[in-house]
Amino acid sequence: MQNQIFSVFLLLTLHSNAVQLLMPHFIDSRTLFEIRERPSRTYSWTVFVLSNIIAELPWQAFLSVLLFICWYYPLGLFENALATNQLTERSVLIFSILWAYLTFSSTFAQMLGTFMPDAATGVNISALLYTLALINCG
Repeated sequence: MQNQIFSVFLLLTLHSNAVQLLMPHFIDSRTLFEIRERPSRTYSWTVFVLSNIIAELPWQAFLSVLLFICWYYPLGLFENALATNQLTERSVLIFSILWAYLTFSSTFAQMLGTFMPDAATGVNISALLYTLALINCG
């Protein structure tokens, strides 16, 4: 049980890595939008943000499948559901939680990227806010 709880903690540390990967790309896209698309009024800011979120969803689904296979089964979390005969239900629940977590990380990085001046500041503020969220979670 201690190994499983520690692995959940380690899983929650993936947020900072995801933010470090996503924020520079989003800030570059935001800069391009502000220079080229906003003056020409091709599409609005809402469409830009929603299209970035929707474009990330398939990648987050792919990563959650990969993470689920590499994390759930080798750790033995499925054995906890065998006694109650709820293997399918708990597996789907854990997969859904992983997908929601990765989607949260992606949208959180994009939310901070909308008003941060650069990626380094955004990553540091994201780490601070995520740590505060985890501390106040219980």
